Amino acid sequence: MSAALSETDIAAEAQHHPAPNREEAWRRATLALRLRNALLDEARRLGIAPQHGDGAVRELEDESLISQLLERHVHVPDISEAACRAEYDDSPGRFRSPALFEAAHILIAADMAVAPQREAAREEARRLAAMLRERPGQFAALAREHSACPTGAEGGVLGQVTTRDVTPEIATMLQAMTPGTICPVPVPTRHGYHILRLDQRDDGRDLPYEAVRETIRDRLRRRAWAKAAHAYAATLINDQNSVPNQQESAS
Repeated sequence: MSAALSETDIAAEAQHHPAPNREEAWRRATLALRLRNALLDEARRLGIAPQHGDGAVRELEDESLISQLLERHVHVPDISEAACRAEYDDSPGRFRSPALFEAAHILIAADMAVAPQREAAREEARRLAAMLRERPGQFAALAREHSACPTGAEGGVLGQVTTRDVTPEIATMLQAMTPGTICPVPVPTRHGYHILRLDQRDDGRDLPYEAVRETIRDRLRRRAWAKAAHAYAATLINDQNSVPNQQESAS
């Protein structure tokens, strides 16, 4: 059986378990480590050998043991059509095509960790933004002249993008902008300062069931597998806890 959990191990694991308070994070981390150790104990008891290449680290060996054990003992039934359909019907509006934005930008690049570069880029971006407030038709020309992005050669045009295609800062601004406008303030990202223009947007639409059936099936299968794996590990913990009681009643 695995050694008792140390506070250091629990504290390290707690970082991976966001919770409303420290006590709950500690409880979740403790349970996760107990489940993991129970799986490792069982894999070693069954004589499962890690599958790895040369130079594998201990963490990879442990993952291999757990993976093989769960592959042997955790099985979930096929997800039925009725279950998939129910998931779709219970989540109206959840399955949508992503919003599309036709946009352009001018990037004034800078190492944002270096204050002089950051300030110079911000001032240059502000200067260009002020020019565009007076002459918005100059956007493409200014992009070709000033943008550090390869799209500058095309007038800064990004084409159709989703929020996943751009940085979070740009995504947030595009969602707030009105088509046909230029953002009045430069947007800072890790790359520098961006001047944004939004030409058009399509907010997406609900997808038909047939288009997302397999996505739903995969999601339900992963959910069922995770639940079964957790239950299996929990039974191992219960079996370990019952061993001392069995020995005491036999003595």
